[in-house]
Amino acid sequence: MFKIISVILLALMLSTQAYAETILPKLTADDLNGRILALPADLPGDPTIVFVAYKQNQQPQINAWVNRLDLQPEGGPAWVELPVVGQGAALIRSVIDNGMKSGITSKAMRARTITIYSNRRAFNKSMGITDMSKIYVALVDKSGAVRTLIPGEVSDAKIEQLRAAYR
Repeated sequence: MFKIISVILLALMLSTQAYAETILPKLTADDLNGRILALPADLPGDPTIVFVAYKQNQQPQINAWVNRLDLQPEGGPAWVELPVVGQGAALIRSVIDNGMKSGITSKAMRARTITIYSNRRAFNKSMGITDMSKIYVALVDKSGAVRTLIPGEVSDAKIEQLRAAYR
């Protein structure tokens, strides 16, 4: 019996340790209004729902999450979108940012869109992301700790997983 309890405790400690190492890395980024932010400290809430995307065609999946969670441009739970375009795209940053701005006319929504022009590999490793063909929904606190990381399209089970991370 002692061995079983010891194994369970060890497994819990190891899973907690691995989870604690999943963080939103410290970086500087601009929102689409041009405001410079130091992440994760400047996230709008504690915690903040963070939508991570890699391709423009992933936007409908984020929109589906936003709609199902009834997130609003102003008020309610804190949330942001992080399009991760990589540091190579920094050369055409103004083209990318202006393209996104043309599709997002609301100042409140532009404030929620923070484009990441940094090393994708390092960002993904820090966040625990392995597949850029999916979007990710994370619940992140001001220290950068990721409470939960949920890949892919919205579902009832995934919404419950996100809600459970708030508790």
